[in-house]
Amino acid sequence: MSKTLKLTVAAFAAAAMFSVAGSAHAQFVVPEVRVNIAPPPPQVEVRTMAPSPSHIWIGGHWAWRYGRHVWVGGHWALPPQPGMVFEPAHWSNIGGQWAFREGHWRWATPPATVAYEPPPPPQQPVYVQTEPPPMINEVRPVAPFGGAVWIPGYWHWNGMNHVWVSGRWSAGRAGWSWEPDHWVHGPTGWYRSPGHWRR
Repeated sequence: MSKTLKLTVAAFAAAAMFSVAGSAHAQFVVPEVRVNIAPPPPQVEVRTMAPSPSHIWIGGHWAWRYGRHVWVGGHWALPPQPGMVFEPAHWSNIGGQWAFREGHWRWATPPATVAYEPPPPPQQPVYVQTEPPPMINEVRPVAPFGGAVWIPGYWHWNGMNHVWVSGRWSAGRAGWSWEPDHWVHGPTGWYRSPGHWRR
């Protein structure tokens, strides 16, 4: 970390909550990173035609990665899993510092009181040449029910960029524990090892 840059993580635990009524769901688990260098002006982009009705446009933005501003180009992407929505990246000026909240996929509805079942892993690992950013230390919302198990967030490769997928609560599975999602550096690049239940 550069001595000239002061990075502070603002964890707004009070904002991480579940709606009592259940009609709205707020789950702010990605903390802010504050820096002293303002992001450059946004680059001009042309939004292309959506490949399908299921694709969601993720606008281009300046992200804070590896201690510097990095431009992430706009692109169409499919949600990593059904039932997810995208929370855009956001910059704001707070007391003279610039606060950045990473854009991320999150679950649109509160977790059900059943064990989370991840999608089946690919038969062969998908290698990418771009190293995933450092893991985000998420702020866990209050557990919505007794015995809930936290499923940590992870970096998802959407074919163009690494995008953060927010963590979530799940009901546990008796006799099982959750093996978190993680990336492995192999001989031909990086590949993702999906999270899964294990005895």
